[in-house]
Amino acid sequence: MPDVLRQAFLDNLVSGAAAHLPLAPGIKACALQGGKQPGLALYIAREALQPGQLQRVLERRFEYASLYEGCFAYLDAQHALVIWHALPAARHTLDTVLSRMLSLANLAALDSPSNR
Repeated sequence: MPDVLRQAFLDNLVSGAAAHLPLAPGIKACALQGGKQPGLALYIAREALQPGQLQRVLERRFEYASLYEGCFAYLDAQHALVIWHALPAARHTLDTVLSRMLSLANLAALDSPSNR
């Protein structure tokens, strides 16, 4: 994805504006409130899930706990895989958080070329 689109998405996320970034068919990053906590979510629609992807995400999340600290993975009501992370206090780290979320989902190929 072009860095310009990604940066515009991150800027909108920080400002509280509507933020939505399509990454591939059935896969997007967007703003999502976690209770009262604003956050960043990586959505992988049921149709886009790879066989065993949820299990691999959960295994990686706990096997590399310090690397993926703050990432929470769950299935939503539509059976989409959601990986959520609270917006960090240091807003300049959002790009890194998104890259870690993509890595956790084994979707690093969708990451910005400058972050790979």
